[in-house]
Amino acid sequence: MPDSGSAPTHAHFKWQAATVAVALVAAITIVRSASPPPPPPAEYEMLAYLDERVGQKENRKDVRCWSSFNKLGMFITGCEIDEPAKSERIEQHMKLIQSLWETARAKSTGADIIPAAVVSGVLKERFPHAADVDGVSFQFGGGAPTLVMADELRDYDDTIEPWRLLQTWASRNLDERGRFASTPIFGEEALQVMYSFLKSYDLAVQREARRVAMERREAGIGAEAMAAAFESSQRPEKP
Repeated sequence: MPDSGSAPTHAHFKWQAATVAVALVAAITIVRSASPPPPPPAEYEMLAYLDERVGQKENRKDVRCWSSFNKLGMFITGCEIDEPAKSERIEQHMKLIQSLWETARAKSTGADIIPAAVVSGVLKERFPHAADVDGVSFQFGGGAPTLVMADELRDYDDTIEPWRLLQTWASRNLDERGRFASTPIFGEEALQVMYSFLKSYDLAVQREARRVAMERREAGIGAEAMAAAFESSQRPEKP
């Protein structure tokens, strides 16, 4: 004979199971709604990016130090570069990067970040140069092109120098909070374009400084010869 109390008991269990299921769904919904939203992408900071690039280079076992860079400069030019000329070179680079930024800023009206295409256009306009398998050649003044050989570029790529120049320029333009004082800033791709340009241009301008020094019958490269090389390397900006 069937147990008369089994049906109510079975129904009671089904009711309990349904109640637990509803409670679990409600709990999951509450947890999900209480969970914080995913964080937004990290804001791009130009100086932090430059610090990272310099740090990555410094951590490489085969990176070349400042003294090795100076020796490379002497090897490229074939003569002594005195201390005032080394200081002049850095100051000229700071003026150059600042000028490039100002020109690119004017061509990036309303933008927060300067794109690579704008920087490439400015460099092409102001610094006539050509690249092929042999290296990169620049036109200084009205003389013959100044060629930087491909193997010299590879040696220079082992140094931190192009990133260090960009880092130094950016650090000179910080506000009291340690952020870049003006806008727009160079984007990552634009900085890569600047890096590639500085890598070849820096060697070419030092070679041009040697030509200027020899023309003046000077034993080595001094500050005046270095400044003259930078001055002769640029086309005037178009109004």
